[in-house]
Amino acid sequence: MRRRAFWIGLLLSVFALSIPVGGQPFSAQIQLAINQLATGITTFTRVRLNVSRYINWGAGTDDAGYGFRDNAGNIQVKNSGGAWTTITGAGGNPIDSSYWTRVPEGALTNETPLSALATALILNTTATGVPVAYAGTSCTNQFPRSLSVVGAATCATVDLLLDTTATLTVARGGTGLTTGTSGGVLAFTGATTLASSVALTANAIVLGGGAGATPSPLASLGTTTTLLHGNAAGAPTFGAVVLTTDVSGILAGANGGTANGFFAVAGPAASLKTFTFPNVSTTILTTNAAVTAIQGGTGHVVFAVGDLLQADTTTTLARLAATSTGNALISGGVGVISSWGKIGLATHISGTLAAANGGTGLTAYTTGDLIVASSATTLTQRLAVALGQTLISQGVATAPIWSTALRISTINLGPNLSFSNAAPTISAGFGTTPSVTAGTTAAFRLDVGTGGAASSGTIGLPTAMTGWNCEVENLTGTLANRADQRTLQISSTTTTAVVENQTISTGAVLVWTASDILAVSCTAF
Repeated sequence: MRRRAFWIGLLLSVFALSIPVGGQPFSAQIQLAINQLATGITTFTRVRLNVSRYINWGAGTDDAGYGFRDNAGNIQVKNSGGAWTTITGAGGNPIDSSYWTRVPEGALTNETPLSALATALILNTTATGVPVAYAGTSCTNQFPRSLSVVGAATCATVDLLLDTTATLTVARGGTGLTTGTSGGVLAFTGATTLASSVALTANAIVLGGGAGATPSPLASLGTTTTLLHGNAAGAPTFGAVVLTTDVSGILAGANGGTANGFFAVAGPAASLKTFTFPNVSTTILTTNAAVTAIQGGTGHVVFAVGDLLQADTTTTLARLAATSTGNALISGGVGVISSWGKIGLATHISGTLAAANGGTGLTAYTTGDLIVASSATTLTQRLAVALGQTLISQGVATAPIWSTALRISTINLGPNLSFSNAAPTISAGFGTTPSVTAGTTAAFRLDVGTGGAASSGTIGLPTAMTGWNCEVENLTGTLANRADQRTLQISSTTTTAVVENQTISTGAVLVWTASDILAVSCTAF
C-alpha cells in the first residue's frame, strides 16, 4: 500500500508540475498516468522482456505459474494445471504437433521420419496415426483374393469360373473345350487338340477311330446266345457259335466235354435227363454187387432194426447189433471197435457234476459239513463248528449260519398253541396314536395313546388255530386304581384279541389314563 501510495503521489506531483501555462495539452506520459489512475489499464506501445522470462497470472511465479514464457527462443504457453507447450518453432509451425517428414527434423519434437521406416508400402495406424511399414502377406498354394484395411490377406484357391477368362488350352493342362457331348469321351485328334466323341451307347463295346478321329460304339450289343466274332477287315460282330466251323479239337472234361472222341450216351429219347456222378475219379457202379464203403456205400445189403455201423478196418464197415435197454455205447479206444455196456462211474466219468446238472459241484467234504445253496445254481459247504451251536436262518436268499445265541421268533407247540415274540399291531382303541414295543420275552409293552377316553382296544396277532388268550397288566396305574382296576380280554378271533379296562368291584368299563403302559402276554390256542 505504501508503494502504491508513493507512485500515486509521484504521479500527482508530476501532473501538477506539468500543467501547461495557457491550457496547453498534457504530454503523452502524463496522459498515460491519468488513464491508469482513472481506468486501472496501462496502455503500452511495446513491451520488451529479457530472454527466458515469464508472464504469469495467478499466485504462481515463473515455471510454477501459468501464462507465457520464452524457452530458448521458442514461445511456450501453459494453462492452469497444464504443462508448457511450444506455440511455434523457428520455422513458424508448432514443433510439438505430429508430422510425417522425409528425414528427421531437428526443430520438430514429434515427427515420424519416413526414412526411418523399411522400404515398403506405408500403413496408417488408425488409433495412433503413426505410419508403419507394411510387412506384407502370403498365401501358401493360394493367391490373395482381397486385402483388409490393415493389409491382412484373404487367401483363396483359383476359381476357374470367376478368376480366369477364355478357355484353358491343352498346352496349359486344360481341354481347350467349353462344351462336349453328354455320354461322350475326350480323345486327342491332334498332338494339342482334344475333341468330344459321340454319345457312347450304354454297355456297348467302344471301337477306336484311329488317328485324328474319336472313338465310337459298336452298333450291336449282341444277345445272351451270341458271341463276338472278330473281323480282320472291319468292326467285329456278334453271332452264334457254329460248331462245324467255329470249334476244333475235342472238348475237354474241364469244359463240359468227355475228352474222348469215341464216347456216346444212349437211352434218353423224349426229354432231358440228368445223370449225377461222384466228384472223384472212380469206376462206374453196377447193379450186380453191393456198393462198398470205399465207393461211398456200406458193403451190406441186409440190416436188423437197431443196428449201428462202425468201421472195423480202414476200408470196411461192420454192423453192431442192438442190445437190451439201458446199455450205453462205450468206446473201445483208438483202433478198437465200440460195444454196448453199462457206464462205470469209477472209470467212465471225469470232472465234477455241477449243481445245475443235479450234482453238488463239490469234490471233498469234512465230517459234519452241511451243504447249502449260495446262489440259485451253486451249492457250498457250511463247515461244522463247536458242539452246542444252533443253525440260525438269516432270511430269504441268505445262507444260514451256526450261532451260540438261540434266536426263535415263533414256537409252534402243536396245532393249538404257539408262542411268539413278534410285536402285535393295534387294530382299534387304546387312545390316539398308541404304540407297541416288543420285548425279549413273549410279553409286549403297549403304550396307551393320548387324547380321547379309551377304555378298550383290539390287538392284531399272527394267525392262530382257534383264537388267542391274552393277559394284560397296567404297569403305571396308581395303587388306588390298581386295587380295584383290571384289564382283561373280552373276545378274540384267530388274528385279533379285544381287551377292556374295568372296575373290579362293579365290572363297569373304566377309562385308562393317557400314556398308561400295559404289559401284554398272548397265547394262541
